[in-house]
Amino acid sequence: MSASVALDRLMMRARPQGTAIMHQTWQNLLFMHWSLHPDEVRALIPPEFELDIFDEKAWIGVTPFTVTHLHLHSLPPIPGLTSFHELNVRTYVHYKGMPGVWFFSLDASKLVPAMAARALFMLPYHDAEVTFQESDGQFAFELARAGSPAAHFRANWHTGLRLRDPDIDSLAFFLVERYCYFALRDGTIYTTRIYHHPWILDEAVVSFHASTMIGAVGIPEPGTRPLAHFACEQNVDIWAPTPVCQA
Repeated sequence: MSASVALDRLMMRARPQGTAIMHQTWQNLLFMHWSLHPDEVRALIPPEFELDIFDEKAWIGVTPFTVTHLHLHSLPPIPGLTSFHELNVRTYVHYKGMPGVWFFSLDASKLVPAMAARALFMLPYHDAEVTFQESDGQFAFELARAGSPAAHFRANWHTGLRLRDPDIDSLAFFLVERYCYFALRDGTIYTTRIYHHPWILDEAVVSFHASTMIGAVGIPEPGTRPLAHFACEQNVDIWAPTPVCQA
């Protein structure tokens, strides 16, 4: 990985200019990642973007977690809509040297915030039934998508040792230190910036995993164990989508 790319990744952690429009707290995040040959992913990414690869591999991630304290900065929290469970399927791309996330799908346990995010943030949200349990460091997350394409997910895991802060050129930094995502609508590329403190990661040991979430986006489900990390909590500010180029 070149020094210039590492510098760009570090610079993305700076707080964006302007005012965030939304705040969320993310809790009990499980990062599950698999490496893929870039050709398996390339055809599913709009040609305007370059795949962001590490050691000549593309990476696909499945991340279940819980959203809490959601509210627009200009408004008080809306009772009943401030928290829900979510799972996203994602890969990593560049646009003109800016590294970010490309979301294949996002599933949420509450329809209203999911549909609002689909409209405002141009994200491919789906409604889903989700159950989540946590007890003494043992976690269980189960999801069934309500619509099409059908997809389900189930995982059980527990946490391990606290990991040291990842080096800028490490795989862990590449996978989790992401501060924008891209969307494409009506021929225009948008970027949405986020800001939070650097991740504090623990080991995660996945004891059971069954899923069709990756298969639902057109990539064969990996047959290997995921590279897994866990994060307890992250407070996040989110900016409005900004058009960056007419495709």
